[in-house]
Amino acid sequence: MNTTSLVIALVVLVIGVVLGYLLGRLQAQAGGTSGAAELASARAERDAARSQLDQLRADREAMSKEFQRLSAQTAERQAESVDRTARQRLDETRAIMTPLAQSVTAMTERLSQLDRERAASAADLRRQVDTVRLSNESLRRETQALVTALRRPQVRGAWGETQLKRVAEIAGLVERCDFDTQVAFDTDDGGQRPDMRVTMADGKVIFVDAKTPLGNFIDAFATDDEDRREALLDQYVKNVVAHINQLGAKNYWRLDAASPEMVILFLPSDALLQVALDRRADLHEYAASHGIFLASPSILIPMLRAVQHGWRQAAFAQSAQQVAALGREVFERLAVMGSHLDKLGRSLSGAVNAYNSTVGSLEQRVLVTARKFTDLDIASGELAQPSPVEASTRVLTAPELVENASLLEDTIGRLPRAAHSARHESATGDGPVPSSVEHATTPGRAQDASQAG
Repeated sequence: MNTTSLVIALVVLVIGVVLGYLLGRLQAQAGGTSGAAELASARAERDAARSQLDQLRADREAMSKEFQRLSAQTAERQAESVDRTARQRLDETRAIMTPLAQSVTAMTERLSQLDRERAASAADLRRQVDTVRLSNESLRRETQALVTALRRPQVRGAWGETQLKRVAEIAGLVERCDFDTQVAFDTDDGGQRPDMRVTMADGKVIFVDAKTPLGNFIDAFATDDEDRREALLDQYVKNVVAHINQLGAKNYWRLDAASPEMVILFLPSDALLQVALDRRADLHEYAASHGIFLASPSILIPMLRAVQHGWRQAAFAQSAQQVAALGREVFERLAVMGSHLDKLGRSLSGAVNAYNSTVGSLEQRVLVTARKFTDLDIASGELAQPSPVEASTRVLTAPELVENASLLEDTIGRLPRAAHSARHESATGDGPVPSSVEHATTPGRAQDASQAG
């Protein structure tokens, strides 16, 4: 219900109240007056009521217009207030929703990125699974081909020899220096060819023979029947024992007098030896009783490493001997060089003394006479006067550079010995005898050397 309808209802209510009041009054006066008076009165009242009604209608219209004006103003103010409130709430809502919208946008982008990454990871995983499947299939075929090949005795033997050579190289041994393979020997019983001959530093040798009894071993681990597996493993151990007996009967240590009475039987896999030992615990003792020592790669590598260490120690010992000999030779040459330096020092001292004697003769006899030319106006200028040399050579005192440190009393005492050393060097070819040494034993030279010392 709007405002106009409410105003109209109020006006009609007022009019109804007024008419009811007039009718009631007319009925009250009907018993005391006459009909004419009543009619006149009724007309007057009717006219009054009509005028009041007109006035009420005019008031109603005025009130309606004023109410419409006020309603319009109120509605306009309310609309403005609602607009301001709506704008304010919209701004507040926008301020609240903007970070949320940004977060939702970022989350949407992140979810899209994760979805793309998941799709890429799934594709990559699918490719990897396909690669693994293909690799497993290829590995299965290659393994089957390898197993088929290892069932042939020739292939098993070549694989065992290759493993043996590889183990020797891992241990640091060098082929044809530290070990030889397939060395043939002629004996009274026929030719023999051990798989490897290892040479030790002291000249002794050790023979190694590789055996690969893989037939029953492969079949045992390929079957799912426990009873058949046990039977095949027992047969495998019997094959190993048979190889021990055969290798012990060959007596490889007799092929070389420097070999100890032992031969190493090499099994190219640790699993081969471990299974054999699990099935028969006394296998090592049984092999040793036949002069055979069982070895797998984990056992043979340290053994050959010890051989390689022996070679290294032998090389160190030989190098130490060479260093000792070289040291003695250097020490002897230092002694010879010391005598040469001693001779050189004495020669330098004699040269200094001779120079000083010449300077003294020049100053005392020659320059005195030459200055007389200046007095006679034959020549002009001053003659340069040379200075004497006051420095002297240092005498050698180190025991390594002189022949006998206990005889270092003076330079004169060393002169005959130096001359003898020089003649000895000339006789042994270490160097020629200088002419200055031959004249060093004269009295004048000895006196000059003594003064220089």
